Amino acid sequence: MELKQNLNQKQVQGLSLTQGMRQSILILQSDAIDLADYLNEQSLENPLFDVRVNLDMPFIDNGDSKSYQIKDDQQSLFEYLLDQVQLTMRQTPLRDLVVYLIEQLDPNGYLTMTDEEIYSELPDITPIMLLDAKTLLHRLDPPGIGAKNLQECLYLQAEADHADKAVLSMLSDNFELFTKHEWKKLRHALKLSNVELQKDVDFIQSLTANPGQRYNSQDEQYVVPELQVKKNQDKLTLSVTKYGQPQLVFAEETYDRLNKSTDEAVEKYIRDKYSQYKTLEYNLQRRIETISIIGKCIVKAQYKFFMQETQALEPLLIRDVAQKLQLSESTVSRTINGKYIQTDFGIFELKNFFSRRSKVTFGEDKSVDQVKAKIKQILTDEDRSKPYSDQKISELLVDDGFKVARRTVAKYREQLGFPSTSRRRV
Repeated sequence: MELKQNLNQKQVQGLSLTQGMRQSILILQSDAIDLADYLNEQSLENPLFDVRVNLDMPFIDNGDSKSYQIKDDQQSLFEYLLDQVQLTMRQTPLRDLVVYLIEQLDPNGYLTMTDEEIYSELPDITPIMLLDAKTLLHRLDPPGIGAKNLQECLYLQAEADHADKAVLSMLSDNFELFTKHEWKKLRHALKLSNVELQKDVDFIQSLTANPGQRYNSQDEQYVVPELQVKKNQDKLTLSVTKYGQPQLVFAEETYDRLNKSTDEAVEKYIRDKYSQYKTLEYNLQRRIETISIIGKCIVKAQYKFFMQETQALEPLLIRDVAQKLQLSESTVSRTINGKYIQTDFGIFELKNFFSRRSKVTFGEDKSVDQVKAKIKQILTDEDRSKPYSDQKISELLVDDGFKVARRTVAKYREQLGFPSTSRRRV
Protein backbone atom coordinates (compact mmCIF):
# COMPACT_ATOMS: atom_id res chain seq x y z
CA MET A 1 0.00 0.00 0.00
CA GLU A 2 2.85 2.38 0.78
CA LEU A 3 4.38 1.73 -2.62
CA LYS A 4 1.09 2.55 -4.28
CA GLN A 5 0.71 5.80 -2.36
CA ASN A 6 4.24 6.89 -3.22
CA LEU A 7 3.62 6.27 -6.90
CA ASN A 8 0.44 8.34 -6.75
CA GLN A 9 2.29 11.23 -5.14
CA LYS A 10 4.90 11.26 -7.90
CA GLN A 11 2.21 11.26 -10.59
CA VAL A 12 0.52 14.31 -9.06
CA GLN A 13 3.81 16.21 -8.88
CA GLY A 14 4.62 15.41 -12.49
CA LEU A 15 1.15 16.52 -13.65
CA SER A 16 1.46 19.84 -11.80
CA LEU A 17 4.84 20.55 -13.36
CA THR A 18 3.63 19.60 -16.83
CA GLN A 19 0.65 22.01 -16.64
CA GLY A 20 2.90 24.91 -15.68
CA MET A 21 5.37 24.12 -18.43
CA ARG A 22 2.58 23.71 -20.94
CA GLN A 23 1.31 27.25 -20.38
CA SER A 24 4.84 28.67 -20.56
CA ILE A 25 5.52 26.85 -23.83
CA LEU A 26 2.14 27.84 -25.28
CA ILE A 27 2.69 31.53 -24.52
CA LEU A 28 6.24 31.45 -25.88
CA GLN A 29 5.33 29.85 -29.21
CA SER A 30 2.13 31.89 -29.81
CA ASP A 31 2.24 34.85 -32.17
CA ALA A 32 0.75 38.20 -31.12
CA ILE A 33 -2.73 37.49 -32.51
CA ASP A 34 -3.02 33.97 -31.07
CA LEU A 35 -1.63 35.20 -27.74
CA ALA A 36 -4.32 37.88 -27.49
CA ASP A 37 -7.02 35.27 -28.11
CA TYR A 38 -5.53 32.96 -25.48
CA LEU A 39 -5.30 35.70 -22.84
CA ASN A 40 -8.89 36.80 -23.46
CA GLU A 41 -10.01 33.21 -22.89
CA GLN A 42 -8.04 33.09 -19.64
CA SER A 43 -9.53 36.38 -18.40
CA LEU A 44 -13.04 34.97 -18.81
CA GLU A 45 -12.15 32.31 -16.23
CA ASN A 46 -10.37 34.67 -13.83
CA PRO A 47 -12.12 37.75 -12.36
CA LEU A 48 -8.83 39.22 -11.10
CA PHE A 49 -7.59 40.62 -14.41
CA ASP A 50 -8.64 41.98 -17.78
CA VAL A 51 -6.61 41.99 -20.98
CA ARG A 52 -5.71 45.18 -22.80
CA VAL A 53 -4.25 44.74 -26.29
CA ASN A 54 -4.25 46.96 -29.36
CA LEU A 55 -3.94 45.16 -32.67
CA ASP A 56 -5.49 47.92 -34.78
CA MET A 57 -2.60 50.36 -35.13
CA PRO A 58 -0.73 50.24 -38.46
CA PHE A 59 2.96 49.41 -38.26
CA ILE A 60 3.97 50.56 -41.71
CA ASP A 61 3.46 54.13 -42.84
CA ASN A 62 3.35 53.51 -46.56
CA GLY A 63 -0.07 54.87 -47.44
CA ASP A 64 -1.62 51.42 -47.17
CA SER A 65 -4.69 51.16 -44.98
CA LYS A 66 -3.86 47.58 -43.99
CA SER A 67 -2.48 47.16 -40.50
CA TYR A 68 -0.56 43.95 -40.99
CA GLN A 69 1.61 42.28 -43.55
CA ILE A 70 0.37 39.06 -45.14
CA LYS A 71 2.26 36.01 -43.99
CA ASP A 72 4.04 33.96 -46.69
CA ASP A 73 4.29 30.25 -45.97
CA GLN A 74 5.58 29.04 -49.35
CA GLN A 75 8.78 27.48 -47.95
CA SER A 76 7.27 26.24 -44.70
CA LEU A 77 7.84 22.56 -45.51
CA PHE A 78 11.58 23.04 -45.93
CA GLU A 79 11.79 25.20 -42.82
CA TYR A 80 9.71 22.76 -40.79
CA LEU A 81 11.95 19.84 -41.74
CA LEU A 82 15.12 21.86 -41.21
CA ASP A 83 14.01 22.83 -37.71
CA GLN A 84 13.60 19.15 -36.84
CA VAL A 85 17.05 18.31 -38.15
CA GLN A 86 18.67 21.13 -36.20
CA LEU A 87 16.92 20.06 -33.02
CA THR A 88 17.47 16.30 -33.24
CA MET A 89 20.75 15.63 -35.07
CA ARG A 90 24.34 16.38 -34.16
CA GLN A 91 26.57 18.32 -36.56
CA THR A 92 28.04 15.55 -38.71
CA PRO A 93 28.50 14.86 -42.44
CA LEU A 94 25.47 12.55 -42.15
CA ARG A 95 23.31 15.44 -40.96
CA ASP A 96 24.57 17.56 -43.87
CA LEU A 97 23.51 14.79 -46.22
CA VAL A 98 20.02 14.62 -44.66
CA VAL A 99 19.57 18.37 -45.18
CA TYR A 100 20.84 18.01 -48.76
CA LEU A 101 18.14 15.39 -49.38
CA ILE A 102 15.52 17.69 -47.87
CA GLU A 103 16.61 20.36 -50.33
CA GLN A 104 15.85 18.00 -53.22
CA LEU A 105 12.24 17.25 -52.16
CA ASP A 106 9.42 18.30 -54.45
CA PRO A 107 6.52 20.41 -53.03
CA ASN A 108 4.59 17.24 -52.10
CA GLY A 109 7.50 15.87 -50.09
CA TYR A 110 8.79 13.22 -52.52
CA LEU A 111 12.48 12.54 -53.18
CA THR A 112 12.51 12.02 -56.93
CA MET A 113 16.30 12.01 -57.32
CA THR A 114 17.80 8.59 -58.06
CA ASP A 115 20.74 7.22 -56.08
CA GLU A 116 22.89 7.50 -59.20
CA GLU A 117 22.12 11.22 -59.51
CA ILE A 118 22.99 11.74 -55.85
CA TYR A 119 26.30 9.87 -56.22
CA SER A 120 27.18 11.96 -59.29
CA GLU A 121 26.75 15.16 -57.26
CA LEU A 122 28.28 13.83 -54.05
CA PRO A 123 30.98 11.35 -55.05
CA ASP A 124 32.44 11.16 -51.53
CA ILE A 125 29.42 9.54 -49.88
CA THR A 126 29.01 5.77 -49.52
CA PRO A 127 25.89 3.61 -50.10
CA ILE A 128 25.66 2.97 -46.34
CA MET A 129 25.81 6.71 -45.63
CA LEU A 130 23.06 7.41 -48.16
CA LEU A 131 20.88 4.63 -46.72
CA ASP A 132 21.34 6.00 -43.19
CA ALA A 133 20.50 9.53 -44.36
CA LYS A 134 17.30 8.33 -46.04
CA THR A 135 16.32 6.43 -42.90
CA LEU A 136 16.73 9.59 -40.82
CA LEU A 137 14.77 11.59 -43.40
CA HIS A 138 11.90 9.09 -43.28
CA ARG A 139 11.67 9.49 -39.50
CA LEU A 140 10.89 13.20 -39.76
CA ASP A 141 7.41 14.63 -39.51
CA PRO A 142 5.13 14.54 -41.48
CA PRO A 143 5.20 10.75 -41.97
CA GLY A 144 5.79 9.73 -45.56
CA ILE A 145 8.25 12.51 -46.26
CA GLY A 146 11.17 11.63 -48.52
CA ALA A 147 9.43 8.70 -50.21
CA LYS A 148 10.42 7.82 -53.76
CA ASN A 149 6.87 6.89 -54.86
CA LEU A 150 3.28 6.55 -53.64
CA GLN A 151 3.75 3.00 -52.37
CA GLU A 152 6.68 3.91 -50.14
CA CYS A 153 4.89 7.09 -49.01
CA LEU A 154 1.85 5.15 -47.78
CA TYR A 155 4.02 2.44 -46.21
CA LEU A 156 6.04 4.99 -44.22
CA GLN A 157 2.84 6.57 -42.91
CA ALA A 158 1.39 3.19 -41.92
CA GLU A 159 4.63 2.23 -40.22
CA ALA A 160 4.68 5.49 -38.26
CA ASP A 161 1.09 4.80 -37.15
CA HIS A 162 2.09 1.32 -35.95
CA ALA A 163 -0.36 -0.30 -38.36
CA ASP A 164 -0.94 -4.05 -38.12
CA LYS A 165 0.98 -6.58 -40.19
CA ALA A 166 -1.85 -7.02 -42.70
CA VAL A 167 -1.78 -3.31 -43.63
CA LEU A 168 2.01 -3.30 -44.00
CA SER A 169 1.86 -6.44 -46.13
CA MET A 170 -0.88 -4.87 -48.24
CA LEU A 171 1.39 -1.89 -48.92
CA SER A 172 4.51 -3.94 -49.61
CA ASP A 173 4.10 -7.45 -51.05
CA ASN A 174 0.47 -7.06 -52.17
CA PHE A 175 0.34 -3.45 -53.33
CA GLU A 176 -0.57 -4.35 -56.89
CA LEU A 177 -3.62 -6.29 -55.70
CA PHE A 178 -4.63 -3.29 -53.61
CA THR A 179 -4.32 -0.78 -56.45
CA LYS A 180 -6.33 -3.04 -58.78
CA HIS A 181 -9.03 -3.59 -56.12
CA GLU A 182 -8.58 -7.34 -56.23
CA TRP A 183 -10.30 -7.67 -52.87
CA LYS A 184 -10.97 -11.42 -52.99
CA LYS A 185 -7.38 -12.28 -53.86
CA LEU A 186 -6.14 -9.82 -51.27
CA ARG A 187 -8.39 -11.25 -48.55
CA HIS A 188 -7.27 -14.77 -49.39
CA ALA A 189 -3.56 -13.85 -49.48
CA LEU A 190 -3.70 -12.11 -46.10
CA LYS A 191 -6.24 -14.52 -44.55
CA LEU A 192 -8.61 -11.76 -43.52
CA SER A 193 -12.34 -11.61 -42.98
CA ASN A 194 -14.45 -9.13 -44.92
CA VAL A 195 -14.72 -6.92 -41.85
CA GLU A 196 -10.94 -6.98 -41.25
CA LEU A 197 -10.21 -6.27 -44.89
CA GLN A 198 -12.63 -3.33 -44.98
CA LYS A 199 -11.07 -1.90 -41.79
CA ASP A 200 -7.54 -2.09 -43.25
CA VAL A 201 -8.61 -0.61 -46.60
CA ASP A 202 -10.35 2.27 -44.82
CA PHE A 203 -7.17 2.91 -42.85
CA ILE A 204 -5.02 3.07 -46.01
CA GLN A 205 -7.52 5.37 -47.71
CA SER A 206 -7.22 7.75 -44.75
CA LEU A 207 -3.50 8.23 -45.52
CA THR A 208 -2.32 11.11 -47.70
CA ALA A 209 -0.59 10.84 -51.06
CA ASN A 210 0.98 14.31 -50.64
CA PRO A 211 2.44 14.65 -47.13
CA GLY A 212 4.09 17.99 -47.87
CA GLN A 213 1.08 19.69 -49.38
CA ARG A 214 -0.48 20.92 -46.13
CA TYR A 215 2.69 22.89 -45.35
CA ASN A 216 2.39 24.86 -48.58
CA SER A 217 -0.95 26.54 -47.88
CA GLN A 218 -1.61 29.72 -49.81
CA ASP A 219 -4.25 30.99 -47.36
CA GLU A 220 -3.71 34.57 -46.27
CA GLN A 221 -2.76 35.13 -42.65
CA TYR A 222 -2.04 38.51 -41.12
CA VAL A 223 0.94 39.08 -38.86
CA VAL A 224 1.90 41.61 -36.22
CA PRO A 225 5.61 42.45 -35.74
CA GLU A 226 6.75 42.37 -32.11
CA LEU A 227 10.25 43.76 -32.68
CA GLN A 228 11.41 46.82 -34.58
CA VAL A 229 14.90 47.62 -35.83
CA LYS A 230 15.86 51.12 -36.93
CA LYS A 231 18.98 52.30 -38.72
CA ASN A 232 20.76 55.40 -37.43
CA GLN A 233 23.83 56.08 -39.58
CA ASP A 234 26.09 53.08 -38.88
CA LYS A 235 24.18 51.81 -35.84
CA LEU A 236 21.11 49.64 -35.40
CA THR A 237 18.58 50.04 -32.60
CA LEU A 238 16.28 47.18 -31.61
CA SER A 239 13.10 47.76 -29.62
CA VAL A 240 9.88 45.98 -28.69
CA THR A 241 6.84 47.38 -30.53
CA LYS A 242 4.31 48.92 -28.13
CA TYR A 243 1.38 47.88 -30.30
CA GLY A 244 0.34 44.27 -30.10
CA GLN A 245 1.93 43.63 -26.70
CA PRO A 246 -0.85 42.51 -24.33
CA GLN A 247 -1.14 43.97 -20.85
CA LEU A 248 -2.83 42.33 -17.88
CA VAL A 249 -4.89 44.85 -15.91
CA PHE A 250 -5.21 43.66 -12.31
CA ALA A 251 -8.70 44.06 -10.81
CA GLU A 252 -7.53 45.42 -7.45
CA GLU A 253 -10.99 46.29 -6.11
CA THR A 254 -12.32 42.82 -6.86
CA TYR A 255 -9.29 41.23 -5.22
CA ASP A 256 -9.60 43.37 -2.07
CA ARG A 257 -13.31 42.62 -1.73
CA LEU A 258 -12.94 38.86 -2.13
CA ASN A 259 -9.81 38.74 -0.02
CA LYS A 260 -11.76 40.06 2.99
CA SER A 261 -14.12 37.13 2.93
CA THR A 262 -14.01 34.70 5.86
CA ASP A 263 -15.50 31.87 3.84
CA GLU A 264 -12.91 29.10 3.46
CA ALA A 265 -13.98 28.19 -0.08
CA VAL A 266 -13.77 31.83 -1.20
CA GLU A 267 -10.32 32.19 0.37
CA LYS A 268 -9.05 29.13 -1.51
CA TYR A 269 -10.66 30.40 -4.73
CA ILE A 270 -9.02 33.83 -4.51
CA ARG A 271 -5.60 32.30 -3.72
CA ASP A 272 -5.82 30.03 -6.76
CA LYS A 273 -6.92 32.81 -9.10
CA TYR A 274 -4.23 35.18 -7.81
CA SER A 275 -1.59 32.48 -8.30
CA GLN A 276 -2.83 31.92 -11.87
CA TYR A 277 -2.63 35.66 -12.55
CA LYS A 278 0.95 35.93 -11.23
CA THR A 279 2.06 32.87 -13.23
CA LEU A 280 0.53 34.30 -16.39
CA GLU A 281 2.19 37.67 -15.75
CA TYR A 282 5.57 35.99 -15.24
CA ASN A 283 5.26 33.90 -18.41
CA LEU A 284 4.33 36.98 -20.46
CA GLN A 285 7.38 38.85 -19.17
CA ARG A 286 9.61 35.85 -19.85
CA ARG A 287 8.19 35.61 -23.38
CA ILE A 288 9.01 39.17 -24.40
CA GLU A 289 12.45 39.01 -22.75
CA THR A 290 13.25 35.82 -24.68
CA ILE A 291 12.05 37.31 -27.97
CA SER A 292 14.11 40.43 -27.31
CA ILE A 293 17.44 38.72 -26.51
CA ILE A 294 17.09 36.37 -29.48
CA GLY A 295 16.21 39.35 -31.68
CA LYS A 296 19.38 41.15 -30.56
CA CYS A 297 21.44 38.08 -31.39
CA ILE A 298 19.88 37.88 -34.87
CA VAL A 299 20.40 41.59 -35.60
CA LYS A 300 24.04 41.35 -34.56
CA ALA A 301 24.64 38.25 -36.72
CA GLN A 302 22.84 39.72 -39.76
CA TYR A 303 24.16 43.28 -39.34
CA LYS A 304 24.97 43.76 -43.04
CA PHE A 305 21.47 42.67 -44.09
CA PHE A 306 19.74 45.10 -41.72
CA MET A 307 22.08 47.87 -42.87
CA GLN A 308 21.01 46.96 -46.45
CA GLU A 309 24.61 46.41 -47.46
CA THR A 310 23.71 42.95 -48.82
CA GLN A 311 20.69 40.73 -49.40
CA ALA A 312 22.62 37.57 -48.59
CA LEU A 313 22.32 36.27 -45.04
CA GLU A 314 25.24 35.10 -42.97
CA PRO A 315 25.20 31.44 -41.87
CA LEU A 316 23.24 31.24 -38.61
CA LEU A 317 21.83 28.11 -37.00
CA ILE A 318 19.45 27.66 -34.09
CA ARG A 319 22.09 25.92 -32.03
CA ASP A 320 24.49 28.86 -32.53
CA VAL A 321 22.05 31.23 -30.83
CA ALA A 322 21.08 28.62 -28.22
CA GLN A 323 24.71 28.13 -27.19
CA LYS A 324 25.47 31.84 -27.12
CA LEU A 325 22.43 32.70 -24.99
CA GLN A 326 22.60 29.49 -22.93
CA LEU A 327 19.08 28.52 -23.94
CA SER A 328 17.80 25.18 -25.16
CA GLU A 329 17.44 24.75 -28.92
CA SER A 330 13.74 23.98 -28.46
CA THR A 331 13.25 27.35 -26.71
CA VAL A 332 14.93 29.22 -29.57
CA SER A 333 12.92 27.27 -32.14
CA ARG A 334 9.61 28.06 -30.43
CA THR A 335 10.51 31.71 -30.01
CA ILE A 336 11.43 32.47 -33.62
CA ASN A 337 8.46 30.66 -35.13
CA GLY A 338 5.62 33.07 -35.92
CA LYS A 339 7.42 36.14 -34.52
CA TYR A 340 8.14 39.10 -36.81
CA ILE A 341 10.50 42.05 -36.89
CA GLN A 342 9.73 45.36 -38.57
CA THR A 343 12.39 47.19 -40.60
CA ASP A 344 12.36 50.27 -42.81
CA PHE A 345 12.23 48.00 -45.84
CA GLY A 346 9.70 45.37 -44.79
CA ILE A 347 8.55 42.89 -42.16
CA PHE A 348 10.37 39.58 -41.75
CA GLU A 349 9.80 36.45 -39.70
CA LEU A 350 12.62 35.82 -37.22
CA LYS A 351 13.18 32.26 -38.37
CA ASN A 352 13.99 33.52 -41.87
CA PHE A 353 17.26 34.96 -40.58
CA PHE A 354 18.52 31.51 -39.72
CA SER A 355 20.06 31.02 -43.13
CA ARG A 356 20.46 27.43 -44.10
CA ARG A 357 24.11 26.53 -44.60
CA SER A 358 24.96 25.31 -48.08
CA LYS A 359 24.61 21.54 -47.82
CA VAL A 360 26.80 20.85 -50.82
CA THR A 361 29.90 22.34 -49.27
CA PHE A 362 30.07 19.74 -46.47
CA GLY A 363 31.63 21.69 -43.67
CA GLU A 364 32.41 25.03 -45.33
CA ASP A 365 30.81 27.99 -43.60
CA LYS A 366 28.76 29.34 -46.52
CA SER A 367 25.02 29.98 -46.56
CA VAL A 368 22.64 29.22 -49.41
CA ASP A 369 21.89 32.94 -49.65
CA GLN A 370 25.58 33.70 -50.12
CA VAL A 371 25.87 31.03 -52.82
CA LYS A 372 22.84 32.44 -54.64
CA ALA A 373 24.18 35.98 -54.37
CA LYS A 374 27.45 34.87 -55.95
CA ILE A 375 25.65 33.04 -58.77
CA LYS A 376 23.53 36.13 -59.41
CA GLN A 377 26.65 38.27 -59.59
CA ILE A 378 28.31 35.89 -62.06
CA LEU A 379 25.24 35.79 -64.30
CA THR A 380 24.73 39.56 -64.17
CA ASP A 381 28.37 40.25 -65.18
CA GLU A 382 28.69 37.54 -67.86
CA ASP A 383 29.23 38.25 -71.55
CA ARG A 384 25.75 37.74 -73.06
CA SER A 385 27.29 36.69 -76.37
CA LYS A 386 29.13 33.88 -74.56
CA PRO A 387 26.99 33.01 -71.50
CA TYR A 388 28.37 30.58 -68.93
CA SER A 389 27.18 27.00 -68.73
CA ASP A 390 26.10 25.64 -65.33
CA GLN A 391 29.30 23.60 -65.21
CA LYS A 392 31.39 26.71 -65.87
CA ILE A 393 29.54 28.59 -63.12
CA SER A 394 30.27 25.70 -60.78
CA GLU A 395 33.98 25.97 -61.60
CA LEU A 396 33.96 29.74 -61.05
CA LEU A 397 32.31 29.23 -57.68
CA VAL A 398 35.01 26.75 -56.67
CA ASP A 399 37.63 29.40 -57.47
CA ASP A 400 35.88 31.71 -54.98
CA GLY A 401 35.65 29.05 -52.26
CA PHE A 402 32.11 27.84 -53.00
CA LYS A 403 32.02 24.10 -53.66
CA VAL A 404 28.70 23.73 -55.48
CA ALA A 405 27.74 20.94 -57.90
CA ARG A 406 26.47 21.68 -61.39
CA ARG A 407 22.97 20.35 -60.66
CA THR A 408 22.68 22.62 -57.63
CA VAL A 409 23.88 25.59 -59.68
CA ALA A 410 21.10 24.89 -62.18
CA LYS A 411 18.54 24.72 -59.36
CA TYR A 412 19.65 28.00 -57.78
CA ARG A 413 19.87 29.68 -61.20
CA GLU A 414 16.23 28.78 -61.92
CA GLN A 415 15.16 30.00 -58.47
CA LEU A 416 16.88 33.32 -59.21
CA GLY A 417 14.88 33.64 -62.44
CA PHE A 418 17.75 33.17 -64.94
CA PRO A 419 16.98 30.97 -67.98
CA SER A 420 19.30 28.31 -69.42
CA THR A 421 22.54 29.10 -71.28
CA SER A 422 20.99 28.96 -74.75
CA ARG A 423 18.12 31.26 -73.79
CA ARG A 424 20.49 33.82 -72.25
CA ARG A 425 22.67 34.04 -75.35
CA VAL A 426 22.33 37.32 -77.29
